Amino acid sequence: MDDGLLRGVNFGGWLLLERWMTPTLFAGTDAVDEFSFMQTDGAREKINRHRLEFIQESDFVWLVKNGVNAVRIPVGYWVLDDRLPYVNARENLDWAMAMGDKYGISIVIDLHGLPGSQNGLDHSGRVGRAFWYKDIKYRQESLRCLAALAERYKEFKSLWGIQVINEPRLGLFHLKLRRFYREAYELLSGILTSSCRIIISDAYTPRLMSGAVRRRGLPVVLDIHLYHMATIPARYLSVDWFLNKTTRRQRMLKRLSRDQPIIIGEWSGVMHHRTMRGVPRHKREELFSEYVKLQQKAYRDCAGWFYWSYKTEQPGQWNFRSQVEAGLIDPTN
Repeated sequence: MDDGLLRGVNFGGWLLLERWMTPTLFAGTDAVDEFSFMQTDGAREKINRHRLEFIQESDFVWLVKNGVNAVRIPVGYWVLDDRLPYVNARENLDWAMAMGDKYGISIVIDLHGLPGSQNGLDHSGRVGRAFWYKDIKYRQESLRCLAALAERYKEFKSLWGIQVINEPRLGLFHLKLRRFYREAYELLSGILTSSCRIIISDAYTPRLMSGAVRRRGLPVVLDIHLYHMATIPARYLSVDWFLNKTTRRQRMLKRLSRDQPIIIGEWSGVMHHRTMRGVPRHKREELFSEYVKLQQKAYRDCAGWFYWSYKTEQPGQWNFRSQVEAGLIDPTN
């Protein structure tokens, strides 16, 4: 199927660790993120082995065979050069880009972990406070990292775009974030080829961030993450609410697409576990599959979507591959 839609997955937990995705890697430690993991015994050897084994060429073969044509790769600001205690993953990202070229898979390089942490969450690399907004040196270092990524990978046919930040905490800082977006756009526009895109995050405020950067050359793409279960009210909502919410989101996405192209950089078929308590076990798989199909339909007006995540250590609804192999997700929808 070649309708121009990106049907993608995230390589979450690969080049930026998340304990819940690969708990065995963290076994025997009290590490909660990559920062603390890298200070445990044998961490360098463990993470290098993990990077070699978690994603292999056979995974790219599987993606092509099953109709997946795009991958979003979350990376930390240390991906090209060691930033103690972190260890770079330069060779792994080089390899992934080459695999993208070989198999015709579009790749988004997603700067997922920024210096100082943009949100204080584990997937930024370090749990704690978000210092990224507090000191301009962190934003300047982020720009240097983006420039280095653009210079290194701009000639790869597989490079669909570079995402300048992932899920930044917003609060009262949206003017600083907008300024960073404009600076990143100007910087990357001078490096990337005309076939690439520059991707900004909606910071969970799509209406506020839509149109935050005016296109003056390379396309600007807005990345929206739709986790309907990731709010406190969601625990009290019904199955029908989740299904109807998808239809309402479709209308919003169509409106926002008038300002710029949109990707759904992260989404899943997971509903809140309290919602699922009232659903008979034999009905849960059927409901999951229906929920995924509704979301795939809702996202057809976008430039593409990326399920979170391609795989986790254990099968389950966060593990795209396991759900495809179970017949519960059809990537070509």
